[in-house]
Amino acid sequence: MPVYVDSGIVIDRILAQSSSLLASTAGLRVATSALCLVEIARRIRREDDTADVWAVAQQALAGVDVVAITPQTLATAARLPVRHLKSLDAIHVASALITRCDVVLTRDRQMARACEELGLAVA
Repeated sequence: MPVYVDSGIVIDRILAQSSSLLASTAGLRVATSALCLVEIARRIRREDDTADVWAVAQQALAGVDVVAITPQTLATAARLPVRHLKSLDAIHVASALITRCDVVLTRDRQMARACEELGLAVA
C-alpha cells in the first residue's frame, strides 16, 4: 500500500527527535513531494539557524520516494476541484494523486478534507 506523507508529519518527527518515519511505515512504499525538502529545511532554519538544513531534510527523507514537481504536478494542483485548499497543499495533494498513493498522512484539516473529497484515505 503506497503512503503519501506531508511535511508536517516529517517535521514533527524531526523536532520530537522521534524514530525514523520509515520505522512506523515499515514494509510500505512512502512518497512525498520535493516540496517537502524545502518545507523541512525552512522550518528547521527557524528552530536552529546553525543547522545544515538541507542535510537534515535529506536525512529525514532517506528511503522515501521524493516526487519531482513537474509541469503535470502543477497542472493537476491548479485543476483540483477543491475550493478551499492552499497552493502548497494543492501540490502535495496532486503529488499524492499522481503517485497513486492509497493513504495520505497529514494533520492539516483542509488538506485532509481535500484528500477525502478526491477519494484518498487519510490517516
